[in-house]
Amino acid sequence: MKNNKYNPETIFNRLSSTIGQFKARYPKKEEWLIPSINPSKIKTFSVHRFNTSNVRMRGMAFYESYEEAMQSSDYNELCTNVGSMLCDVYHGFRSSVEEALYGIGVKTTVVWLSSDKITTEEIVWPFILVNFGCIIIMLLKNFTNEPNYETFMIKLISELKEIIGYDADFDFPFDFKRAIAIRENLGSCSRLCQDAIRFIMKKSNNSVERDQELGVVCQYLCNVLAWTDMHHFTLINDLLVKPQSPVLFHFRVSQEMENYTEACSAITSHICPQFFMCVASKVALSKVEHSRFPTLIAVAQELERKGKNCSVGADCELTSTDGADPTMIQALVKLHLKFYACEF
Repeated sequence: MKNNKYNPETIFNRLSSTIGQFKARYPKKEEWLIPSINPSKIKTFSVHRFNTSNVRMRGMAFYESYEEAMQSSDYNELCTNVGSMLCDVYHGFRSSVEEALYGIGVKTTVVWLSSDKITTEEIVWPFILVNFGCIIIMLLKNFTNEPNYETFMIKLISELKEIIGYDADFDFPFDFKRAIAIRENLGSCSRLCQDAIRFIMKKSNNSVERDQELGVVCQYLCNVLAWTDMHHFTLINDLLVKPQSPVLFHFRVSQEMENYTEACSAITSHICPQFFMCVASKVALSKVEHSRFPTLIAVAQELERKGKNCSVGADCELTSTDGADPTMIQALVKLHLKFYACEF
């Protein structure tokens, strides 16, 4: 019996059941619940102070931890201060922040700050919001190199300042190495990442009264993080799948098409597809590794570049395509262009 696994009809039937559902989803609270770790099973390597402020002095711990983070040369201490900053904005992060710190071997000593540390007049809420937004990004988004990180953060800070009307200059304490440390240590805690996503989703739809500025910031963060690090998926979908490119039926990409379909299925079946890259498990994330379909990515990127009439890398968000055969890429690009040239 002939195997029709890779014929056009089969491919598009399978893709239509995944790509067609490639939509944002807003899960209920109970869908997010995951088992927490048992702190007693984690070996403690270091003990660090965890600044906490009285609810009436919200922002005090943020400032104190910010100053300590700027001076910290120890990544565990840095992450503890970042956790304190998060919790001073929203106390509901406390449990998952502690879990994340336990996970990297940190035991916290809670320090309640006295009111003489800083006055309410000295607490600048927009300053806190800009830094909070940056921390959420570092917690949830992957950065592959320092230039990309710096470019992204400069734009992010500028836009955050603009939307909340904050024009003062300030020194952001987290360089690329510290950002990576935050992502790898705090960002490795699934519960904290899920709590962060849940918080910004909730606040972006509930920006009232004194938290209106926070709501605007969270709405902006939702827009920035939605479908983040998935440009290669949308590129393949827009330039190859939607137009039903003959490239998809070429025997040289049959395994990549299988992998791509599997990846799409993993994303669309997730409780929150738009934030898949931020909160999915390591097993799920392994299915969307660009190394599983480098030829498809390379062909889509070349078609995008030709469509924009730009030089390599200019105005195009490039994904690594290591493992793809350059000769095959050009052959498939020509196949695609020739097919559509014949249609007109």
